[in-house]
Amino acid sequence: MKLSALTIRRRPELAREPLVLLMFGPHGTPSLPSGLKLSEELIGRTAILALDGEFDLYTAPEVDRALNLILRRVPRRLVVDLSQVCFLNSAGLEVLLACHRRAAPRTDLRIVATTRSTWRPLQIARLHETLVIHTSRAAAVAAPGDPRAWSP
Repeated sequence: MKLSALTIRRRPELAREPLVLLMFGPHGTPSLPSGLKLSEELIGRTAILALDGEFDLYTAPEVDRALNLILRRVPRRLVVDLSQVCFLNSAGLEVLLACHRRAAPRTDLRIVATTRSTWRPLQIARLHETLVIHTSRAAAVAAPGDPRAWSP
């Protein structure tokens, strides 16, 4: 992979050392190691997207693309399993909220948050009042659906 670097310098009279060094990939996007693994599973008409690692500013676009691909297939339920996520910030929360908006009313979105590192950000942002959150994947899959949900 060919990488290019962008160096930002201070005024010449102050210092000649670079302040920031950013690496860019071939398509002009930051070339950063992904700290997140995604895996998808399908159980009947329920799609499960399991995340493992850090769900932050750098990995949020990757998750958003994966969720869009799943929502295009219009599953009856989409479970986003955050049980293996060790870090969740506002960028990840925004992706979850945007997915909730895109999914309604055709797809029932469920979130699995089992650790403090995922539950606490959801609670601080008060998303536990908007999103349906479960403490296990089995509970999210087996829970009764919303009777107002659209069904073909």
